[in-house]
Amino acid sequence: MTGEVLEAAVEWRGYHIVFLTDDIPFEDMLRIYMFDANMVLVDAAVLGAMYSTGTFAELSLQPPDALSFRFFGGTRWRVVLLTEREFALPFVSDPSGVSRKFKFSRYFRVEGKPQPERRKSISGQSETTIETQIGSLRSLLISAAASSRETIAVFGH
Repeated sequence: MTGEVLEAAVEWRGYHIVFLTDDIPFEDMLRIYMFDANMVLVDAAVLGAMYSTGTFAELSLQPPDALSFRFFGGTRWRVVLLTEREFALPFVSDPSGVSRKFKFSRYFRVEGKPQPERRKSISGQSETTIETQIGSLRSLLISAAASSRETIAVFGH
């Protein structure tokens, strides 16, 4: 078990669900552990991403079998506790920003749709503003090429 700060602990049907953070500014990870009645680890997941900030907040119980909270990505995350082990495909069964050890089953499902954090470029403009400007420039070049009947190559992503 890894983590520095105990954020919350919940008991559900004999299972113990523990939320821990790493206490690393600007790259904090949330670790969710699920233990059975004998304190044997049955499932675990990690939420977070490089250079993303997370603050664990607003934990609420959603009877009969779910917990919701905020952490990162501007979204409300939800953990659905399962009464039985569920089949899961590694790397594709969880949303972006959630990672687990390689295995084909889980005892809880993590749900959420994290929004990308807006990063600033060196000029201070957000990347979305710069991408919009690049898109406008591409359109202008394509329009100019079409009107002058010349072929130009536009490079970029």
